[in-house]
Amino acid sequence: MKKEVYDPTKPFGEQIRKLIQKTHPKEGVITVEKHGKRFRIIRDNDYWKNFNEMIATDGIGTKGKIHYEMGTLAYGVQDVFAMVVDDLMEYGYIPAILQDHILLQEENEEKIFTIVKALRDLCLKHTWEAEEKSYPIIISGGETAIINTLQGFEMGITAIGYVKKGEEIFPRVKVGDEIIGIKSNGIHSNGLTFLRQELFEKRNYRLDDKFPWGVTIGEELTKPTHVYMPALKELLKELREEIHGMVHITGGGNSKLRELILAKKDVDIKISREHELEPQEIFYFIYKEFKVPPQKMYTRFNNGWGYAIAIDKEESDKALRIIRKYFPASLIGKAKEGKGRVIIESQYDDSEIIFET
Repeated sequence: MKKEVYDPTKPFGEQIRKLIQKTHPKEGVITVEKHGKRFRIIRDNDYWKNFNEMIATDGIGTKGKIHYEMGTLAYGVQDVFAMVVDDLMEYGYIPAILQDHILLQEENEEKIFTIVKALRDLCLKHTWEAEEKSYPIIISGGETAIINTLQGFEMGITAIGYVKKGEEIFPRVKVGDEIIGIKSNGIHSNGLTFLRQELFEKRNYRLDDKFPWGVTIGEELTKPTHVYMPALKELLKELREEIHGMVHITGGGNSKLRELILAKKDVDIKISREHELEPQEIFYFIYKEFKVPPQKMYTRFNNGWGYAIAIDKEESDKALRIIRKYFPASLIGKAKEGKGRVIIESQYDDSEIIFET
């Protein structure tokens, strides 16, 4: 008889599997069953044949190093979770299943457990509905790699979202539409490479040094990205037909508004400087201290608003009421006759920033 070789990681691996099983439905239109050391998804084909599927993948990037040094791993998990699920929501797809890939600079079971637990908690909190039943976002598996050349940690998530056929959101902004912005939590997860270079490499700041407004650099840079999914879910439920496009303000900053008008070149989007979503102190600090031109501010950062929605003018008040149950939001601009441009009135000076589509 062949002697079984003891695997010291087995108890920990089983602990992780039990943790993610909390997200596994046992009945309904989708269920999950254990299959050896992995899991299989079982769908009710009669139900799901009426849906389309989309897959999205993203990661934390260089912000992971700061989270590792600050001990804010759970915030880092929220960063990548928000990036992926809110990207799917742009097109009306509700996130339902995901897998993760965790990369750490060192073997540390406690940190791995902290990361997976934070993801599990986010999946239990951000649910989706089918046939009057609520489901958590399912964690169907994952992988962890230890890379001793890595600084800090990185985490990637691949998520699957579903939308009923015919209910997808496509950019179709029209003249007269109003643009709603949803407040960000500061930097979110973009521009961190630039900030690390400017703060730590060029000026030798430390994470425990304080910004002029009283918070440490580490505290400011690790504020977690807002997860807009709850507000967007309700907005889609109530006003799907009146939504003419949504965009997650991530890489590319506010220039991403161009995605709302790609299919329509006779419209301009004009963003006013007179609205309630002022850039947070961190953005004014970057603009003044590092002498970043407004054009770069609006292509590199979110400048105070992390999501934008184009909506029929007649329903903008209702949309704001819905969103404000979850986050501060404001009318930030309008769609008018034009040439397919995004025009932003800078909140840092009296200039206008123009992005061509």
